[in-house]
Amino acid sequence: MDIFLLAAITCLVIVTAGYLINRYFQMPWMFTVVIFGMILSSLGLFKDVMGSVEFHFLSQIGMLFFLFTIGIDLELRDIGKLGKYIVGGNILLTLTEGSLIALFLYFVFPEFVSHSIVVALLCGIAFGTVGEVILLAILKEFGLEKTRFGQLALGIGVFDDVFEILALAVIVALPAFTSGASQNAAWQKSLNIVLTLAGILIGTVLLSLAGKFTRRFLEKIPGDSFVIPFIIFMMLFAFIYFGATGFENLGVVAAIFSGIAVRQVLPDKFIQQYKKPVFFVGNIFLGPFFFLSLGGSMSLNAMLTYPLLILIIMVISLSSRMAISYLLFHKLLGKRQSLVMGVGLTAKFSTSVISENLLFTSGLITQPLYSALMAAFIILKPIIVGVFSRSLAAHKILIQSIDLKDEVLTKPSSQQAADKPLL
Repeated sequence: MDIFLLAAITCLVIVTAGYLINRYFQMPWMFTVVIFGMILSSLGLFKDVMGSVEFHFLSQIGMLFFLFTIGIDLELRDIGKLGKYIVGGNILLTLTEGSLIALFLYFVFPEFVSHSIVVALLCGIAFGTVGEVILLAILKEFGLEKTRFGQLALGIGVFDDVFEILALAVIVALPAFTSGASQNAAWQKSLNIVLTLAGILIGTVLLSLAGKFTRRFLEKIPGDSFVIPFIIFMMLFAFIYFGATGFENLGVVAAIFSGIAVRQVLPDKFIQQYKKPVFFVGNIFLGPFFFLSLGGSMSLNAMLTYPLLILIIMVISLSSRMAISYLLFHKLLGKRQSLVMGVGLTAKFSTSVISENLLFTSGLITQPLYSALMAAFIILKPIIVGVFSRSLAAHKILIQSIDLKDEVLTKPSSQQAADKPLL
């Protein structure tokens, strides 16, 4: 019964401290729960509850629903329209930041990454992904989401989801090669993983192709019918089951693809109608258990022991993003605006926290490193939100003028002449 008491106290923390932190620091309530979980763990409170099978089950379901909602939000059509700046920029930004963090960890703290450059690289790349939800909220606040600057930032954030899924798939598969099993057993596991991933991809593609027929048929179903929500949950659990049968942790990858498949199969009106209820179940009802588990895995002592590790990770992340953004976009956006873009693209917190958590629970990275990475996520958030918001406010007119300048230059000469005022 203590698990209900913990849930009630967590909700109280969210509606009090979480509300204040969200209002004054622009930080999502999830961070409040992560910090609360870390405090509980440090004080030894609710230790038995957070170590129970029931709590673990609820946190796992919360994680799967969280990933499912990410899949629903993933727009494949938008990714298909991305230009060279978005694709090339995202690849270079993520690999540069990930590689720099990986080299730092491998040569300075090799014991934290199992003395493996592969683990260090996966850890760095997972940390280097972008949280486009935060970018969208800030850009909308300033009315810049449809400008060239806004579309470029959001495009990189959306394409970044592909990187996140790939990193997550590799992280899930890595223990099969590092578990110390015999070579034949390792190859058998890897074959199962590859076949399962292929099955998930093929299933998603087939459902996407069938989408134009299913949407036409499902359009006829009344909006208040019980059929649609059951289709949503059926697809979610079917994908998770199929992924878990191939390899236990592949359920996390399958959950993302189930969201993608649901978006392709159902008509848009049902996606919009049921998105909020699904998000409520995933983020509000089950989400706190997952974020509590993330915080409960952190060590306050480790954070106090390695403050420089946290600081260096943050400095590498922010400086590399700003430098690469300047090199890539200073001609397209202008010098100052390209630096502002780099700051915005340092916004994180999506599947990256799940990737780092899987590396930790698999024993591939140590608790001090996991705690430092989670602390860097939390500390970076208000810094990035504050600096990015202030920078957008200061450069809003310049950002908008880029689009206006292009609009004038691309008009036919006759149209430009017509726009000139008559003397």
